[in-house]
Amino acid sequence: MTKQQLYKTLLGYCTQGNCFTQEVRTILLHYKNSGGNQDTVVSILNNIKKENPNHQTIQDGADDILDIATGYCGLDMLVWK
Repeated sequence: MTKQQLYKTLLGYCTQGNCFTQEVRTILLHYKNSGGNQDTVVSILNNIKKENPNHQTIQDGADDILDIATGYCGLDMLVWK
């Protein structure tokens, strides 16, 4: 998965809200296992938040995914240590 594909995928989830799910975790694991790194995911999510400052659903969704990506979650949701 390219960085651009990941951006589009994560933005799509963010627009739906409630992104603290196993489905999103699986996407992040797939990205990690294909050579992707945590810093790229965090950068993408911060860009999504910056580009949508007045869209609360996107902000909340990005924060949910950031919790998974940065390890601010339980072991069952952890992607990077």
